[in-house]
Amino acid sequence: MYGFINLCVKALVTEKFGDAAWIKIRKKAKVDDSFLSYEGYDDDVTIRLVKAASEVASLDVETILETFGEYFFTFCQRSGYDEMLRTLGGNLRSFLENLDSLHSYLCFSYKHMDAPSFRCERAEDDSLILHYYSSRQGLHPMVVGIVRAIAREFFETEVKMHIIDQTYENERNGKKEHVVFSILQKKIEQKNLDEGPPMFVAQTRKHSEPLLNKEDVEQVMKNLENMKEQGKPLGKRRSLAQIKPLAAISNLYGGFTPSYPNKFWMNQKVFCDNFPYHIVFDKDMKVKQSGIHIQRIVPRLRNFDAKLNVFFNLIHPQINWSLESMSKFINQLFILETKKSMVAPEWEGRPMLQLRGQMVWMEEFECMVYLCSPRLASLKEMEDRGLHLSDIPLHDVTRDLILFNQQRLAEMELGKQLEIKKEELRKTMEQLEAEKKRTDMLLHSMLPRQVADQLRDGKRVEAGEYAQVTILFSDIVSFTSICSQSKPIDIVNMLNSLYVKFDKLTSVHDVYKVETIGDAYMVVGGLPVPVKTHAERIANMALGMMITSVEVSSPVTGDPIGIRVGIHCGPALAGVVGEKMPRYCLFGDSVNTASRMESHGMAGKIHLSSDAFSLLDGKGFHIVERGDIIVKGKGSMTTYFLEGNENATEDEILGRGIQRTSRDSGITDSDDSRRSTPEKSDMMKYSPTRSMNAGGDNYTHDKDDIIPMYYPDNENLRQGEGDRVKPVFSRSTTSDSRSTTPVSSGHQASGHNSGNGNNSKTCSIL
Repeated sequence: MYGFINLCVKALVTEKFGDAAWIKIRKKAKVDDSFLSYEGYDDDVTIRLVKAASEVASLDVETILETFGEYFFTFCQRSGYDEMLRTLGGNLRSFLENLDSLHSYLCFSYKHMDAPSFRCERAEDDSLILHYYSSRQGLHPMVVGIVRAIAREFFETEVKMHIIDQTYENERNGKKEHVVFSILQKKIEQKNLDEGPPMFVAQTRKHSEPLLNKEDVEQVMKNLENMKEQGKPLGKRRSLAQIKPLAAISNLYGGFTPSYPNKFWMNQKVFCDNFPYHIVFDKDMKVKQSGIHIQRIVPRLRNFDAKLNVFFNLIHPQINWSLESMSKFINQLFILETKKSMVAPEWEGRPMLQLRGQMVWMEEFECMVYLCSPRLASLKEMEDRGLHLSDIPLHDVTRDLILFNQQRLAEMELGKQLEIKKEELRKTMEQLEAEKKRTDMLLHSMLPRQVADQLRDGKRVEAGEYAQVTILFSDIVSFTSICSQSKPIDIVNMLNSLYVKFDKLTSVHDVYKVETIGDAYMVVGGLPVPVKTHAERIANMALGMMITSVEVSSPVTGDPIGIRVGIHCGPALAGVVGEKMPRYCLFGDSVNTASRMESHGMAGKIHLSSDAFSLLDGKGFHIVERGDIIVKGKGSMTTYFLEGNENATEDEILGRGIQRTSRDSGITDSDDSRRSTPEKSDMMKYSPTRSMNAGGDNYTHDKDDIIPMYYPDNENLRQGEGDRVKPVFSRSTTSDSRSTTPVSSGHQASGHNSGNGNNSKTCSIL
């Protein structure tokens, strides 16, 4: 099938179900999204798309094909074929009978098109019988959708179609699917119209099918003649509404009765000279007469009584050479092609000539006349066959069609080239977007997204003061000893395995990773975009670090490594330092205090300063007091250990489970923490017997696998996503302006959606 069909499938899916559904169907069908209208594709591509759509939509294939058939008609209208379709016929039967002619015309554009064939007849119950022939099996439900759409759009009728027979006929070219439909039509009721239903094309708003077809009109005329012969009165004076149908019948015949001469005023020579492309043959397929140009191309045709199939191949319709088969398709376009063994010697090496025309049965002579003309699409095809415009009679519109189609083919070629360039541009844009994402990911790994976007836009990033942030430091216990007893590659693998897991947690809790130096890992919450829950985010981050660290083993002993974590809350100054390799750095005493909390901590413990404790107290965290200790450079400090979160599960803290929003949890932005439920009384214990992975962990940080944890200010941050590029953290220059700087805890910026896992257990590292 041509790409035009596949583009129609894509348009249907994207219009009805959205781009995401099309991507899912395309991936399931394993096809590329790069269809060109005039490019041929294997039928299997379309079949796979239809089956994939059936699976995704949970509908049977027959329903999908019917829906596609209806949409295909609309798609053709939008693609510029509307006027062509509207002029095919004045009623549904004539429309369907002329579809083969339309397909023959479209073959000039789609040279390898294998189109179906249609034939109509009238049943005894006045229903329409449609014969559908196709070399493709199983696509007949499309016909139902197409006919239904045509009847509704052009003729304002509803149709009911039933399959009354379905066979495989052994035609000349092999097996073909032959489906016979019964079509019942019902006029759609129209409101606000004149008295009585519309009778003919001119009386309808959309040029719909007349209620009276030709057979009905003939029957009415016979009834009127019978009444006149019997002397019956035609009735009293009739209303205008009753006269209109009779006037419409008169208009159908043009208001006159044709007359025919007593004899044929043309001899055989004049007829054969002026109609040079025609063939007359009898019921035994023996040639009785032919035009002079056909005789010139096929000289043996001058010997009459030879069978027609000796000289020509029947290209369309693809049926057997028999009068019975031809009678079935008497209203169809017939295409014949000369056989190489029968053409004149000068035709050797040239493409064979094809003739297109109509078969007309002459009852009086019991012969069939084939009125035809050369089937040529362009001047080049005419030149290849050694023909000239003078070889085509002046009265034959084929001359004008060739000249017209020559220009049209040039326009089509230009359109095809534009379509190819458009597809190349689309692929280039996709590649560019993929490269942009990779460079953005690299840039955002060095700088916060908000800062990186401002630098990329050429804006100057001012250093900013933050009144309250939470800083975390961690290191590996006995790291120096491990380094002295291990190979460098083992150390690199161990650190990479550990830091990949930590990096994932920064995305789960939306905190900023400042840097790593050796075994030291530094994270901060509350900048560059201030948030109210910076302390809770860092606390949950620390709990997650403790859980994941036991999955990494020491290259020396094979046991889980131990880490120390220190957390402190306080003011800080942040800004971009350097030009060649710019880094977003933190400065201030709070950084030193957080580092002291880590260095004075204990293995497997999360050490909190009193400032961090004051922000976490009453938020559902399990905290125990360590007591007063002497801190280098700080003197005596009261510190604490964070041991768990009674309001969060391990899945939530690690970014696993089902994503949750405030609507799901019933928590509003004013809530500082989620309330405990009776199910959370059983705390999840931390155990060193968890499954471990060696230092060479192959885990990759895929953001698609991350479920961001819910925080009350997440959705507020999402609303401020459009303000990211604004310089929201410039340093104040006067004391009066300090109160208006963005260090205010009420400032909103972008963030992640919340995440929620199984709430039956709480998280603890006890």
